[in-house]
Amino acid sequence: MKTLCKAVCLGTLVAMSSGCVMQSQIVSPRLAKQPPIAPASPRVVAQDVDIGAAQGSENTSGMDGFKVVTWNTEHFAYPSNAGCKPRTSEDIAAIKAYIAGLGASVIALQEVASREALRLVFPESDWTLVLSARADSPAYECRESGFTSTQQKVAFAIKKGISILQVQQNAQLGLQKIGLRFGLAVTVDTPLGPTDILNVHLKSGCFVDDYATSDKAACQTLAQQVPVLEEWLAAHQTLGVPYMVLGDFNHRLASENNYLASRLTSDEYGIDIATQALRGCHPRYPEPIDHILLGGMQSTLIAASAHVHRYKNMDEEAMLSDHCAVSLFLK
Repeated sequence: MKTLCKAVCLGTLVAMSSGCVMQSQIVSPRLAKQPPIAPASPRVVAQDVDIGAAQGSENTSGMDGFKVVTWNTEHFAYPSNAGCKPRTSEDIAAIKAYIAGLGASVIALQEVASREALRLVFPESDWTLVLSARADSPAYECRESGFTSTQQKVAFAIKKGISILQVQQNAQLGLQKIGLRFGLAVTVDTPLGPTDILNVHLKSGCFVDDYATSDKAACQTLAQQVPVLEEWLAAHQTLGVPYMVLGDFNHRLASENNYLASRLTSDEYGIDIATQALRGCHPRYPEPIDHILLGGMQSTLIAASAHVHRYKNMDEEAMLSDHCAVSLFLK
């Protein structure tokens, strides 16, 4: 795109092939009851920015449109043979081929250990990488394998040539609790104009219809994260720009009687769950928990493009991750 790229990263460095966006502000974690930092209007020009940093080569992704993807990569670590899902060089080659087949413009990633892990499959000559600034949490012993865990953070891989207008860390989703993931938001130039995209990986373990009435500890944690998410959505309703929330919700939003889904799609928020009609790819877990929520846009045609990208080998032990990538086109 010809739009002059200006990117800012709060609390972290965004390394790029032709330069580096320097740290300008650190967002301190706050309690979930407090509203998260409302993103500035995409029209505000960020300061202290290397304005050529994210230009890179011409964007050739998404030949049929601007494709946005969410993918939980399942314990993706560096070195690749570390952590709860060690991978071989053949696995890394297969993941690279899978990513190429996605044809994505923007990929929101979950369960990424580090920038070094991202570089294994996203060369910075082709992608701008943005990683959560959450501090590392203590390691633990992986179930079954006995290996030592690596970090689980959210990240973005954004095709070079796409203008990044803003980056914001959402520490509030972490609830100041060890191990919970931060949110990460970027504002990028899309065919719809500047579009805010929030990447989330919510608390696991609350697989009930109504999180608000459950006495499960995981549901009580999710109940604290939901107001943070709703504050972000409410703030965006007043901005007049397209916005998306995507990632691993660890919650069955596609279920017919899901309370959170009914809240988000109510008149109060007016969100469209674009992935609601999809089925999960995992052979043992058909109820999807990876979703893409749309707001501030004409979503009917966009939602119709939602798609699950299955692996060549869908045997459970051969899957590249226990989640498949989910995508849609913005056009």
